[in-house]
Amino acid sequence: MKRHTKLMLPGPIDIFDETLDALSEPVRPHYGEEFMTIYRDTVTMLQQVFQTRNDILVMTAPGSGALDAGLGSLFGPREKVAVVNNGPFAQRVIDILQTHDAQVISVDDPWGRASDPEKMQTALKKNRNVAGIAVVANDTGTGVRNPVAAYAKIAKETGIPIFVDAVSAMGGYELPVDALGLDMVVTSSNKALETTPGLGVISVNDRAWEIIRSKTKTGHRGWYYDLARWKSCMENSPEHPFPTTQATSLIVSLYTSLNRIIKEETLRGHWARYSWAQRVVRAGLREIGFEPIVPDDEASFTVTTFWIRDDMRNRLELRDFMLQKHGFLLATAMGEFALRVLRIGHMGKSGTRDYIVPCLLGMEDFVRTMKKVPLPHGVSLVGLRDAKKWW
Repeated sequence: MKRHTKLMLPGPIDIFDETLDALSEPVRPHYGEEFMTIYRDTVTMLQQVFQTRNDILVMTAPGSGALDAGLGSLFGPREKVAVVNNGPFAQRVIDILQTHDAQVISVDDPWGRASDPEKMQTALKKNRNVAGIAVVANDTGTGVRNPVAAYAKIAKETGIPIFVDAVSAMGGYELPVDALGLDMVVTSSNKALETTPGLGVISVNDRAWEIIRSKTKTGHRGWYYDLARWKSCMENSPEHPFPTTQATSLIVSLYTSLNRIIKEETLRGHWARYSWAQRVVRAGLREIGFEPIVPDDEASFTVTTFWIRDDMRNRLELRDFMLQKHGFLLATAMGEFALRVLRIGHMGKSGTRDYIVPCLLGMEDFVRTMKKVPLPHGVSLVGLRDAKKWW
């Protein structure tokens, strides 16, 4: 029997058994009381995760598809949008906006560090008639958390909307949409919501809906990705509040995962597990000579980026060893980080003791076996000292 490769990736992730089992249930139609009960309960639980009373849309799309829908619906052609640019997924936001013919004001910061909100304030003072701010909350390409609350405050003071890419953030730590006043927030099913790829989730507040409606005739949105169309379905057809067939099996799986997170683990317990995983991974890496890139207080709770050791030829040396000998798949990096950086995701099963302990021990084995460094066995598990009983 072929051994299952254990994914230590920023996505897709290894999901828990009951969530995986839900995918094998008979396919449901996307209408009728059975599915609509599941759908409405799913939306209610998503509102709890987002900490919002806003409308929640669940569309068949990857996270990038939901970003495309949200950005293209909120901002129109030739409008100025100020974008925090300090990682590869910030560049994706820029690319999407430019596809929609928006004028991007790129507010640049170095990769590997949280962005500086003062630069945004300066950019807004230099540019008139800016239509909004866009920021990636958590960039899995760099392992950085950006200070969303600071940007929300700037948006409020300036009187413009804020768009947040929370694809790899929402569910991984507390990001309270209503308390921060976030106008539109996007996430994806295959990150900290802990199910399979294929669903994009969007939170839209009243101000964002007003803006979207005002640009219905001038927008550059396509058909399926026009959120005004989704809003019309929600208002006029509550028994079918989406414009096309839904990916019902994926939604049932998401429903199952959210039940686990909210009703069994509890939302705060879920965040605590991710925080625990971050600390254990970062402490373990340092003990065996792999330095995390991002300072602790700016680091992602869902993925850790780290420099390879100086005595390594390249990043694939460790990646191949871990895959072939220990069955763990680590992620490479991109852009300016491509040559000397690897990434460890800690979401889903990879955010548990069952994955983190053998993964760190496998990396110990690499240093001991391939680099001939006499490490004491178990030195990479130093972060377990404050471990909770079942993590």
